[in-house]
Amino acid sequence: MRFYAPFPTACIAIIFLVSTGLLGPGLDAFSTQTAVFGDDAAAVSEVDLRPIGGQWYVTKNEPAIYYYKDADRFVDLFSYHTKDSNKDGIPNLQITHEERFLILRSQGYPNHPTAIFPNSDNPNSIRVQDFTFRLPLEPKLAGKITRVPMGPIGMALNGVVFFNPFEMGGMNAVEGYSEVWLDACCGHPQQTGVYHYHKYPACVKSPFSDNGKGHSPIIGFAFDGFPLYGPYESEGRMALELTDENALDACNGHSDPQRGYHYHVTPGRFPYILGGYAGVVEPSNNRGLQRSPIGALEDNTQPGNKYDGMLPSIRPGNLVRGISHKVLIDIDPKALRRTLPEGKPSWVQFGPYEAKSVERDGNTITAEIDVPSDASVGVWLDCHVEFGNGNRTMVIKKNDAIRITE
Repeated sequence: MRFYAPFPTACIAIIFLVSTGLLGPGLDAFSTQTAVFGDDAAAVSEVDLRPIGGQWYVTKNEPAIYYYKDADRFVDLFSYHTKDSNKDGIPNLQITHEERFLILRSQGYPNHPTAIFPNSDNPNSIRVQDFTFRLPLEPKLAGKITRVPMGPIGMALNGVVFFNPFEMGGMNAVEGYSEVWLDACCGHPQQTGVYHYHKYPACVKSPFSDNGKGHSPIIGFAFDGFPLYGPYESEGRMALELTDENALDACNGHSDPQRGYHYHVTPGRFPYILGGYAGVVEPSNNRGLQRSPIGALEDNTQPGNKYDGMLPSIRPGNLVRGISHKVLIDIDPKALRRTLPEGKPSWVQFGPYEAKSVERDGNTITAEIDVPSDASVGVWLDCHVEFGNGNRTMVIKKNDAIRITE
């Protein structure tokens, strides 16, 4: 059964957990700082917070809500993502802390629409996990880069893990001849059912929208404790475009006066998420870290693209926030190298946005897409099309199919 989770424009939730071992001196209510959750959340002028280390704070009163000081504001990053997406009675994400670490217990289960798995290009199923990750509360830069291993290398705010850009054979999984099939949310499950992202996960609700008018919000954390931000450095400029002393390093990170050291995703450019750990990494998060070599990853993209040409034309290429669009998708049956099923597709998705209606006329599909008013702008979204249901589902994709504009 396909999972579906709506993306509301404003959502305030509470983490129903009691924090343990609160540390550090108490703080008086902040009268000049505000704690916020989501773009439309009402700012709280006085929040009684207790510092627990680094940029992390927790409410003094129960239930405990954890806040991160991002530049000049306190943000509740996780409350939206503690819901029970798979309806098993356990929250997707549970947060506590101890003396040196923020403790994240995650089911690793996506809280956004995904493709049907298994399908014609991926034989695996998404399975609930039992992850426990420890993020250093006070991350520290290391003298050398630690290479990111196979398996989990960090975690998005929704509890889904990041993988490095390589597939099992060690080749680039995101583009080129060895590209693997990722759904429109940039994820897929591996053999043990771990759903994961190899590149910028366009469906992760931050919970702040990214309108490209300033620095992107946080979308996750690396296992050295440093935050991972979306693609923008400032209005209209992506971090991957920076040069000179501000340029991203081989790990995809840099420093600024407001945030200190932090990482950015780099859509369309290797290593896409993380090229290495610049900080002192917590080895308990992945056994591969205990034997991980020194040095950043190197791009090994091979020429070619197995999915190129299957959907040769998608129009319009730009969709405006806050309105409904009819998108025309052309299919090239010859490029598929397999028989195209009769009838209309059972599912069409662009990034997190699902088609509410789908029609087909010959080799042209018409999909009606509602784009919410808080949709992130500027970044290209992938398209995936499904025919059928269950294990026999045929999937077709096109990378960088459309983007959202104001």
